[in-house]
Amino acid sequence: MPPHDRDIDRLIGLYREIESASKSMLTWALDGQWDQVSLEQDRCLALIHSVRTLNQEVQLDGEAMRTKLQIMREILRNEAFIRRLNMPWTARIEREFLAPRKPPLDSASIQPAA
Repeated sequence: MPPHDRDIDRLIGLYREIESASKSMLTWALDGQWDQVSLEQDRCLALIHSVRTLNQEVQLDGEAMRTKLQIMREILRNEAFIRRLNMPWTARIEREFLAPRKPPLDSASIQPAA
């Protein structure tokens, strides 16, 4: 295997480790084990640092980029779910800001009170 391919595999492996850690954090969050979530988050920070370093050296091909994006989507889903568990008020904000908007009233549609 050429060195470049090994670097791509190493980088994708790091993303998979972060994905696995995010799943563990979600499991612990669902069980209310926030200390465990915090410990795993520290491990994720170290992995993210490694990803940032290797990202500067490695150019992903199309298939590797698709794999990376799929992993990132899963990480982001897990993170959003953890955030909702930890900060339930964010769900209310999401509903308010992401809900379909009603069109503004125009002055012609407002009827005077009888």
